[in-house]
Amino acid sequence: MASYSMGFLFALVVCTFALGALGARDLADDDWLIAARHEQWMARYGRVYSDVAEKARRLEVFKANVGFIESVNAGNHKFWLEANQFADITKDEFRAMHKGYKMQVIGSKARATGFRYANVSIDDLPASVDWRANGAVTPVKDQGQCGCCWAFSTVASMEGIVKVSTGKLISLSEQELVDCDVGMQNKGCGGGLMDNAFEFIVNNGGLDTEADYPYTGADGTCNSNKESNIAASIKGYEDVPANDEASLQKAVAAQPVSIAVDGGDDLFRFYKGGVLTGACGTELDHGVAAVGYGVAGDGTKYWLVKNSWGTSWGEDGFIRLERDVADEAGMCGLAMKPSYPTA
Repeated sequence: MASYSMGFLFALVVCTFALGALGARDLADDDWLIAARHEQWMARYGRVYSDVAEKARRLEVFKANVGFIESVNAGNHKFWLEANQFADITKDEFRAMHKGYKMQVIGSKARATGFRYANVSIDDLPASVDWRANGAVTPVKDQGQCGCCWAFSTVASMEGIVKVSTGKLISLSEQELVDCDVGMQNKGCGGGLMDNAFEFIVNNGGLDTEADYPYTGADGTCNSNKESNIAASIKGYEDVPANDEASLQKAVAAQPVSIAVDGGDDLFRFYKGGVLTGACGTELDHGVAAVGYGVAGDGTKYWLVKNSWGTSWGEDGFIRLERDVADEAGMCGLAMKPSYPTA
């Protein structure tokens, strides 16, 4: 056996320990930084977990989502993402909790009349429209973890047409739809369809105000006394021709329009600002409202869309989606199922 001096063995041990410690520290730095970032994120959004195991699991989800967000932001895009309030949940969890649009079932009752803007010339439309500037858009609301985006989309476009037709902007009740429009395909926090909601409103004679029938973020029992309090009404509703952004532009130039999008796409989920462009899904699962359109400073055409995830998401609760894209379904499928109420 080879013989080594005590000094040599001591030096070997010290070097081995130092190299090992350095490698462990380098490996731990990234974990420490993401853990610290997660703690800051928790404080910002008031997130509390049930136990240490749940926190560890959520940290791993947060780490994966942050990795995706940073990889996108490192690219040359017209938009950017952020680790928002949805950063610690998986895509499947997000789809289950924060959306709620359901594709129409064949044979359901929902009906619509023709398209009243068919004969409008696209050349006669204004270059940009923002119904917020015209006082036809109420402040952004937050559906929370109730899958009733369909109710918020319905109410947003109804609030718009009521303002256009009467001059009054009235914040109307989503909760009335959640509690009372439970026939056919609409199932409160379990999802629904805007056309069916329009049908309910017509048959009900209108909707109550949000102040009188406030939002709770959960399924409830229909309050028949408040249901009879009518603050605003519509006469009917119409569908915009599917997969036709020119027709959608005609409608949005005249009033806010309910649209369905693939809100489960991670680009949509983590959107923070700019004009969302590129590859977005068309698996319609989220109801929102198109409240305008325009052209960005770099010449990119966009749709202005009101969401129902609170003002901390996106551009103060709004998102700009690229307009006139090659895919006839539109960005995130927005041109597939648009509809609007009539007054």
